[in-house]
Amino acid sequence: MTQFDILLRQGLMDANLEQYGRVLQSADSSEPDFSPRYLRERMRLLAAPQDWEERRARPTPRRRRIPRGVAVAIAVLLLITAAAAVTVSLWVSYFGGLDQRQQEIIGDMEISGEKTEQPGPEKTAAESLLPPPVEHDGVTITPMHILGAKSQLYLVLEIRAPEGTVFHPGDDLSLFSSLRPSEQWKAEHPKEYATNSYSFTILEAGTKEPNVLVGVEEVMASYDVGGSIFRVWGLERRTADGENELVFGSWSAERGPTDYWEIPIPEALNEDQVLELQVEGMSTTDGGKTMTLLSMNVTPLGIYWKYRLEGEDPWPQARLALRMKDGSEIKADSAQMTAGDYTGSGCTASVDFEKPVDLSQAEAVLWEDVVIPLEMGPET
Repeated sequence: MTQFDILLRQGLMDANLEQYGRVLQSADSSEPDFSPRYLRERMRLLAAPQDWEERRARPTPRRRRIPRGVAVAIAVLLLITAAAAVTVSLWVSYFGGLDQRQQEIIGDMEISGEKTEQPGPEKTAAESLLPPPVEHDGVTITPMHILGAKSQLYLVLEIRAPEGTVFHPGDDLSLFSSLRPSEQWKAEHPKEYATNSYSFTILEAGTKEPNVLVGVEEVMASYDVGGSIFRVWGLERRTADGENELVFGSWSAERGPTDYWEIPIPEALNEDQVLELQVEGMSTTDGGKTMTLLSMNVTPLGIYWKYRLEGEDPWPQARLALRMKDGSEIKADSAQMTAGDYTGSGCTASVDFEKPVDLSQAEAVLWEDVVIPLEMGPET
């Protein structure tokens, strides 16, 4: 080590002591200040313990980390579009840009107030209409758009907080929510755990009105989300001084959340967009573990599969991608949700795509080293 290196190291150490000396001196006498993430996890655990009993945490997808400058630029561009493009603008902001085909895919799949005011002849009213707003205790939560298929669900929510609440674009907000599977799914899978992973992304905060925010709740599930029930338990804000402020919601130290806003998810959610592949018996071995497929479903939003596992690794992370007809590959997000084989029915795993995919241009799923052909895509 050179003399310069020694002096640099000493200087950095002195700077750290200068900045954090008081914190270190008071560490023994201070009460622990749990992180916002820990507190959010604890509240969700108490709100829906059956979701979390056997759940593996799923990291936040990369696309949520849109640079603020880019997000602002997108928002400015979207403000000058026609009123008919408002729906697209929300999804463009969320996914960080969409080409024309991706916008068409979302337009075909989403449920929104603009295009579902009257039920079509092939659907019942319950399946066609967007769920109505839910209001009590001065809080109104309005589902604006629903995009989902199989195990993936995206909800665009407008949340009108109590009068006097003021949101700002830079607020650190956390939505407490849970998704409950349908009664039909529970009846058909009486021994299976229903697990979920959640991510809430703010799109607008205080721009329309001071007490109104718009965000997207993404849920990844170990079951078919059609017919499920989405519940909001409360909203929390992290203040500038590091405190956690409950914007709305009720809390009991013994029972956890004591109230909720409930939104029913339509049944048969884009079933015509789900490809069921013939994969039973296909297997791959990697690192001392063997995975044998039981089933696999592919949608424009992601991939869901069930498998049996042999090996010591209880949470294998399989590499997945779509091989397109032009020879390119679209990789699935590396962050996937897995649920273990607790009942003998097989493990489950879900993974999403960065953006909606045109399955009519895909020819195969690449699962580890196994190539699984797509015999046909959804009708377009």
